[in-house]
Amino acid sequence: MKNKSGSALTVSAVAFVAALLVDLYMILVYPARLEIIIAISLIVIVDTYFMVDAILAKVDEIASANIDKQNELTKVEKGIYSVAKREETARTQSMTALLDLLMELKEENSKLYKEILDQDKVLAKLNVKKAEDNTTKVVNSNERVAVLLAQMATANAKSQTEAIEILNDICKALEERNAMDSEPENEYAHLRVMQAKAE
Repeated sequence: MKNKSGSALTVSAVAFVAALLVDLYMILVYPARLEIIIAISLIVIVDTYFMVDAILAKVDEIASANIDKQNELTKVEKGIYSVAKREETARTQSMTALLDLLMELKEENSKLYKEILDQDKVLAKLNVKKAEDNTTKVVNSNERVAVLLAQMATANAKSQTEAIEILNDICKALEERNAMDSEPENEYAHLRVMQAKAE
């Protein structure tokens, strides 16, 4: 179509220039040949019409091409806008979902932190209670040990006293037996054990 309109415009332009030159030549050289001059003038007019028509067709073609390009650009711009809008919507949705997730995580962290604090408080109370129980047990145990030591000391003192009394009784019996003999072989007085003074 472009080649056809371009060649039609070229032919019309060449024919127009040729007809105009012939018409001017006829007017200048053969002014008496009026019918030929009129015929050539008609050819110039018709050729002018075709040339103007070809020019207008070319202009229409260029305008149509520009409109097509403009339409294509508009379509491309609409496509780009649509894609950008879709991307923006998707990004907004992603950001909204991400913010919601962050808020949920923040709330979950707050709950976990509160639970940890509560557990720490309970654990601290348990540790205090356990420490008190252990202290009480240690104190009670120390008291028990002190009582047992006192009892052992008392029992040892009694045992020692009894042992001393038994030894002294044995020594006394030996001394009495020794006194009956006219010639005592051994002296047993040194075996007597003195009672330990109470401190």
